[in-house]
Amino acid sequence: MNAKSSSAVTRVAAGTEPSAVKSARRTLEVLEFFAARHSAATVSEVAEALDYPQSSTSMLLRTLESLGYLMQEGGSRRYRPTLRVMLLGTWMHDELFGQASLFSNMAQLRLRTGQAVLVGLRQGIHVRFILSLPSVKANALRYPVGVMRPVCLSAAGKMLLTRESDREVQRIARRANAQAATPQERVDVSALLNEVRESRERGWAESVNYPQRGFANLSTLLPAIAGQPHMGITLGMRLEVLEARRATLLDALESAVRMLVPD
Repeated sequence: MNAKSSSAVTRVAAGTEPSAVKSARRTLEVLEFFAARHSAATVSEVAEALDYPQSSTSMLLRTLESLGYLMQEGGSRRYRPTLRVMLLGTWMHDELFGQASLFSNMAQLRLRTGQAVLVGLRQGIHVRFILSLPSVKANALRYPVGVMRPVCLSAAGKMLLTRESDREVQRIARRANAQAATPQERVDVSALLNEVRESRERGWAESVNYPQRGFANLSTLLPAIAGQPHMGITLGMRLEVLEARRATLLDALESAVRMLVPD
């Protein structure tokens, strides 16, 4: 039985299932579709394979993209899963097959530093964190998985901007300023550009008194992965921790990244 006929049978068996159940089922079926396909697909291809209406398929894929589970290939209309999908079951992989994954490396970094560890990717003028491991400290901030931060303010965002040209950094900053909800979210475009240039040169970025006063972030880039957007890894901490341990934390951050570079 092919994917299309299987989906149709499932829908008939489901009968008059509640809309929330239907949405959950379709979300899982889309992820399973990509798991079986092993390649990107257009809205039409997904709709045809799963026998969904074109309009609701388009809406579902856009929603999964906005949540960081799917991405559109550059300049095309084709969608493919991001690493956020893989991370859903990484802890099980570690439990069954050993400590050799992104998740386990990030967990080790958390234990080594005691700080929150986050992995994020850029979505327009924001960074969405697709992995978040909380600090072991009782007075630390909590960063929920899926939380979004302004790309021009967060340390991860500044590092992700290092992958863009100076002209593109300025364009993104102006767009972010135009959409800023509060004056605190606006940035000095020239100052940001200088900071991005410096971060590009030294290989790391930081943000202080952000996302709240008295807190800070330290970030660098993860190794590039074919078919995936650039991602940044971040340590979140209290500001006094950054000021007292910057060199040690940077060493831990860079060591974790080196562990992920293929031999």
